[in-house]
Amino acid sequence: MNILLKKFIQNPLKICTVKASTNLSAKKIANLINNTENNNVIEIGGGTGALTQFVKNKDVTIIERDYELSEILKTNYPQYTIKNQCGVSYLKEYKNEYGLLASIPLIDKELKTELINCINDHISKNQIKWIVNLGYQYFDPLKGINFKNKKRYITLKSFPLEMIWHYF
Repeated sequence: MNILLKKFIQNPLKICTVKASTNLSAKKIANLINNTENNNVIEIGGGTGALTQFVKNKDVTIIERDYELSEILKTNYPQYTIKNQCGVSYLKEYKNEYGLLASIPLIDKELKTELINCINDHISKNQIKWIVNLGYQYFDPLKGINFKNKKRYITLKSFPLEMIWHYF
């Protein structure tokens, strides 16, 4: 059994996904990120690093609240900064300009509301330049984000279907 599914079964409120992202989704996300001018990238919900592995020439900080997964990330991606904490708590304290990669497809409603409020605060301060979110939701999972533009991409060769949402 894969580590993410095992951890999800043990505690579905702590692990927000059941599987690592497909390479197809990861490459699409990396392409979106790699083509931005913004150099600081924060990923919340790093999991096993399936998305991050394709990001190039960016200063990446991965936030993973599960200790075991954060240790795996530290071993596999020593070139990145890895933080073992809640992503929303980290973002609330972050003061620099950044782009956000969110890979938290099964986030609970309360934490999602906190995340949206934090992001909108950062948008109003011109800190956050874009968001790429991977999830399973066909409809806008971060409805209420104050970016003017958004696009959705669907990865048809995955189960469950992966939806990539790009806000800018």
